[in-house]
Amino acid sequence: MPTRWAEEERNMDKTVSNVFENVTEAHQKAVDALMGFNKIAVRTQGLLAGQHLAALENVFAAGSKNLQMVTEGRDPKDLMAGQTEVAVQLGEKLVAVAQEALDIQTQARDEVASLVEEGLKAANVNVPNLGVVAKTPKSSKKAA
Repeated sequence: MPTRWAEEERNMDKTVSNVFENVTEAHQKAVDALMGFNKIAVRTQGLLAGQHLAALENVFAAGSKNLQMVTEGRDPKDLMAGQTEVAVQLGEKLVAVAQEALDIQTQARDEVASLVEEGLKAANVNVPNLGVVAKTPKSSKKAA
């Protein structure tokens, strides 16, 4: 027949074991959430770096085109018209690159908000919609 002391010791062991399991589970969920945030951040930074490079490529291409027109051009009016065309094209390309960067950032924001909402739901925290605003439609224009 188990003694009262042995029964209390088993109850205490169960309690400690439950606390340990709960802490371990909470820790794992926190690590998983941080890894999710990290994944979003790394991917987003890579995509934004690509947009930065696209913008630089467009600027350098426009500069090269302008330099070529200056060295080959004879008529100042033709040169001005050509430079104006290059500037307009560059402006359009840079706007497309900026729109794509905005789309990338919007997607990252929405993903982070979803992660936070999931975490709060898992923690049984009742929070109304965190403001994941209407998704910005992907731009149909791609940077050249």
